[in-house]
Amino acid sequence: MGDIRDIIRGALSSLFGFGGRLFARAILMIFAGHWYGMSVVGGLGQVAAITEIAATFGVLGLKRSLLDMLSYRAERGQSIEQRLVEAIILSVGLGLILSVIMIFAWPFIEPQTARILPLLFLGIPAIVLTEVALSAIKFKRVIKWDVLSRGITEPWSFLILAVIFYKIGLTQTGLVMAYCGSLIISALTVGIGLCSVYGVRSLLSARPKLANILKIPKQSLPVGLTDLGVMMLRRVDILVLGVFVPQNVTGIYYILQQLATIPQRVNNLFEPMVSPVIARLHNQYKKEGIRANLVSICRWIFIIQLALSIPMVLFGDFILSWFGPGFSAGIVSLAIILLAELIDGSFITTETALLYAQPKLPQWILFIGLVVEVIMIALCSHLWGLEGAAIGFLLGIITITLGRLLMLKRKMGIMVLTPDYFSTVIIGAVMTAVLIVARVLAQGHHGLWMVFAIFIALTLYVYLTRAFSLTKTDKIIWRAFTHKKSKRSHRRESR
Repeated sequence: MGDIRDIIRGALSSLFGFGGRLFARAILMIFAGHWYGMSVVGGLGQVAAITEIAATFGVLGLKRSLLDMLSYRAERGQSIEQRLVEAIILSVGLGLILSVIMIFAWPFIEPQTARILPLLFLGIPAIVLTEVALSAIKFKRVIKWDVLSRGITEPWSFLILAVIFYKIGLTQTGLVMAYCGSLIISALTVGIGLCSVYGVRSLLSARPKLANILKIPKQSLPVGLTDLGVMMLRRVDILVLGVFVPQNVTGIYYILQQLATIPQRVNNLFEPMVSPVIARLHNQYKKEGIRANLVSICRWIFIIQLALSIPMVLFGDFILSWFGPGFSAGIVSLAIILLAELIDGSFITTETALLYAQPKLPQWILFIGLVVEVIMIALCSHLWGLEGAAIGFLLGIITITLGRLLMLKRKMGIMVLTPDYFSTVIIGAVMTAVLIVARVLAQGHHGLWMVFAIFIALTLYVYLTRAFSLTKTDKIIWRAFTHKKSKRSHRRESR
């Protein structure tokens, strides 16, 4: 029950940052679509994809494997600060090497970036430091620095810098410069958080050893290859699509990706606490605890993501029109991408358990899925353009998800997909019917009517879910959590 409370506490804390990030990113994309234009947005999408793939090489899987290493050392009374400093030295050093390589590659990949190479040079190590340091902070079950960096400093600095650079006339490179600047600001925020949580003195006295640093890649490489596959899964589609279509079309696809991150982020709300909890349970050999957490969390993510995805599909053309003329052409692709994100987000948590139990297995699942994705995107993009890329992405996600679920059942005896999902699907169908009727009654007029209809549909969804879709375990957990919370509130009031 303590693990569940920590996971829910982490999700509720992350929700604040999620709201701030969503609001800032929505304003940014609307502003970018209208002022910078689709082609510049498409260029940003390709630069961001390449930068984040390169940074994942530098992170070397430490985003998750570091949690397992620190948990292992903590269980045995060993110093965790030493391993933390060793991981940072290795990953940031690798990030700098990758940046040097990319300095020579950027002018050929994106010619307009030649004038801003110093900023691009710092982008990769900034992402690396952010990921590794946040992983170490989350090991202490501290969430606020994750919320502050990802929910406030990074998205809002991106928006503010994009406006400033546009106003001073940097219409071709300003968006990419703002992106790089936001990565640097986020890294500085997380660096302050790391020093706050662990203490400057303890970090400086950690005494890293070269022999230990050289051993880390062997321990973290399986996870690193898996994380690289996960990152490429959401970046390779826009790169392959760019081979077959003009850059303005890739701009539309990048906007669709940004919209799809709204339901996709539901999994990220739970992730800050799920990974440390599963890492600890793995090192304590508590498979039943892992099963209980996975079954509950996957269902909760599915319930929430479904509620977010349905209105976005049914009113997607109206939402896309906010970003500028021409973006509404992506409505079919948006629906396909949202379906893929629903499938992936609902069951991606299972990968963490597989990584700790069978480190090499998730790599092969992702490799097969990526091969399917690249082949199908290349084929379908050539035939159908924008929609083809979305179809290829969906087929890759389905391949990977089926592989994860089958291997989790075969290797760990854990069945995540249960009949309890059926009631949620029925409730989702009811919500869909309500919104379709609302759209017909609107007769082409949206605005406040759309907001009112979505509010009514979501209220009905929540009521039906609470009445018919919660399992006995869900109700016990919810009562225990709320009871514990009310007791703490009562104690504070009595003081």
